[in-house]
This record gives sequence, structure tokens and C-alpha cells, in this order.
Amino acid sequence: MRDIVCNCQMVDRETIDKAIHEKNATTIEEIRRYTGANTGCGKCMSYINSILDTEVPKLVAKKPAAQSKFKLW
Repeated sequence: MRDIVCNCQMVDRETIDKAIHEKNATTIEEIRRYTGANTGCGKCMSYINSILDTEVPKLVAKKPAAQSKFKLW
């Protein structure tokens, strides 16, 4: 059974997770753009925000630290 996040647009949790981890969507606006979720009644906004609160730190942790082009030694 799918975990539906947005009933109006029938967007499931997997689709939201893919937008976050594959398209680097980190805001509610980007989730709307990539998935169509939260473009109807708006009741799912708190659920999407809680997903973002959980998944975005994981996304940030996966990114390698930017390496400086200057050496300090």
C-alpha cells in the first residue's frame, strides 16, 4: 500500500522522497514544482514540511564538502 501524502493530486511518499534526493528539492515550492503535491486544498503542507525536515538533513549529509583550490601547506 502506498503512503499517499497529497490526496488531491495522489502524490505518494516515494515521489516526494525522489524529488528531494534526485532533484534536490528542499522547499515546499520545489516539491510543488516537481511533484504537483500541495497544489490543491493545501491540507498536506504540514506533512510535506515534516518530510522535508526529516529528509533534507540526509541530503545535506550526503553532499561532499567543497574542496578549496588553495592548499594551506
